[in-house]
Amino acid sequence: MECIDKALIPVEHEEEILVLKSIFNEDFVLIDNENDESTFDLIIHFDSLPNKLLLIHDESNVSTELSHLPPITLHITYRKTYPKIDPPLYCIQCDYLTCDQLLSLTNQMDKMWQSGEVIIYTWIEFLKDYFYNLNNQLILSDIKSSINDKRFLTNYDKIGSKQIYQQLIEYNRIQNQFEFEQTNHICPICLEEKSGKNCLQFEKCHHYACLLCLKSHANEYLSNIQQNKSINCYECDSPLYQSELRRIFSDDKLFLKYQQRLLEQTVDMVWCPRCHHAIICIPSESISGNHQSFVECFYCRFTFCRRCQQSWHPQIQCPKDEILQNIKQNSNSDQSKLNKIELKQLLLEIENIQIIEQCTKPCPSCGVRIEKNGGCQHMHCRACQIHFCWVCGWYGGTYSPHPCEIKPEKFQASLPLDMNEKLEQILHDENGTQIHHNIAKRVQICPRENCRQTHVKIGTKNMITCEKCETRFCFLCGEVVYGDFHFSEYGCKANTRI
Repeated sequence: MECIDKALIPVEHEEEILVLKSIFNEDFVLIDNENDESTFDLIIHFDSLPNKLLLIHDESNVSTELSHLPPITLHITYRKTYPKIDPPLYCIQCDYLTCDQLLSLTNQMDKMWQSGEVIIYTWIEFLKDYFYNLNNQLILSDIKSSINDKRFLTNYDKIGSKQIYQQLIEYNRIQNQFEFEQTNHICPICLEEKSGKNCLQFEKCHHYACLLCLKSHANEYLSNIQQNKSINCYECDSPLYQSELRRIFSDDKLFLKYQQRLLEQTVDMVWCPRCHHAIICIPSESISGNHQSFVECFYCRFTFCRRCQQSWHPQIQCPKDEILQNIKQNSNSDQSKLNKIELKQLLLEIENIQIIEQCTKPCPSCGVRIEKNGGCQHMHCRACQIHFCWVCGWYGGTYSPHPCEIKPEKFQASLPLDMNEKLEQILHDENGTQIHHNIAKRVQICPRENCRQTHVKIGTKNMITCEKCETRFCFLCGEVVYGDFHFSEYGCKANTRI
């Protein structure tokens, strides 16, 4: 850092700069001190907000609470006439406030100036008070502005409100984790006091435990060959992120072994859109919903949404869910039109479900789906270690002769023959009405108004349990099921084929 030539600046400049340097330390950045003028930056941090700030994204109608806001930069240039005659030149650099908000802020700062008095620290305290008391909410919306003012600088319009919303959430998450690591905590499992750096707090549910206890639990999981569930929160059974699981295992080989164990009990796998490696999705993370379509590539660390294959969009409805809901609501409307590429992708997803039904069967003991690609009817489940008959479903600890009267059904591992015809129809059908019907007949939306989760039917059972709100409803009529009487000879059928 350059030394300021005391002979070139007024005494007031020197004294104020010394005070600011002692307060801000590394957050005081001297840029220039030539031509009788000193230019420097002050990075103003906001510690934990006194009250939770409600962050609202207006277009998406989503919100979340923040405890931290990113710092802003106050760019200052002293003039020779400061502080006797003129105020210093300044520029506020902030990307998450709009031009209108910054204009109002700078106008208030100008009114605070009085000739003959130093003003920088007063401005700093005013800015902190302003950000600490944003009416307890910060609304982000895509409102373009043509205001050009040298007193502030913002990239709000260039970044966009949606991206700013995600950046603020990520910053808040990092700061919360940093605060957690700076304090000691009592592990609820071993009841010992541990440093926050030696503990892991789960992001979804905020429960925590020391890494030694979590690693012990993970090793016990791997040593139990019959364990076929994913590792979740010990307290509330909430699913964990891949980054949290990697920290628990600490060894890449153990983490890969854990993924292989999951592969034995699920066919839910996606391809990373960046590096194209196969990634295993934990079943509880693979359903649609807030924070539940999150995928983190183990190879390139790219985070994305498994449903739309785009960059991760926290707390914002996936565009694919919105498309499915529009299809279900407008399946009988001639005005319902979708992009041909979107129709093709949705139809492929529905056909994949049909392929799973044709080429796999659930284990009669544990329910894990198993594929048969040849050989005899003797099957062995690696998840629960039982042996069963592919034809009739008989099972036991060992395979033995048994009466098997059901004739084998014909299965095929390739795509259904009519798939090409449907894809061809997408390319030639202008209104897509028939395609909408083919997709809509397999999907049903949860009847709860505050949920509206879209579900795809697999198998013949018409009792659907919403994986988001756990509401039980009928696939045929879409109504909530309150008792067994719903499925009777006077009501809906309990089992039907599509």
